[in-house]
Amino acid sequence: MKIVGAIIFLFVNVLFAQAQEIKKVSTGGYHYQLGDDFLNISDLDRVLESNEEAHRLLYDARQYRGISQILGFAGGALIGYQLGNLITGKDFDNVQGFLGAGLIAIAIPINIRQTRKIETAVDLYNSGLNPSNEPSAQLSFISTGSFIGLSLCF
Repeated sequence: MKIVGAIIFLFVNVLFAQAQEIKKVSTGGYHYQLGDDFLNISDLDRVLESNEEAHRLLYDARQYRGISQILGFAGGALIGYQLGNLITGKDFDNVQGFLGAGLIAIAIPINIRQTRKIETAVDLYNSGLNPSNEPSAQLSFISTGSFIGLSLCF
């Protein structure tokens, strides 16, 4: 009886020991959820380590993120400085204003590329998981008029 109990215990653990899928939560930007936990970019990096190609895509996306943030910050600072000058009554320097707008215009497609790479990495990770939410093995009880038993179907 101990052996039968141990076998049943092992098969029940196999049924419930599946990896969880990462879900995208559409609240603006990139927010991902694993189970009940929300993932930031560092947590997402830790989760995607198990899939080498998805982890590489996330690494590339993080590089795009840095470039996009630097360009966006510099462009915003140039435009903000010129708007401050305009509010205080000084002349608006067109070169700095348009340079700031150009830096922001360059940063936007880089940011879009970064978001697409993160989504591709998450989709690649999720596709490597068990494609169905149903367990890969089914354990069921069978009873007939003469006996009672367990049936395990893969």
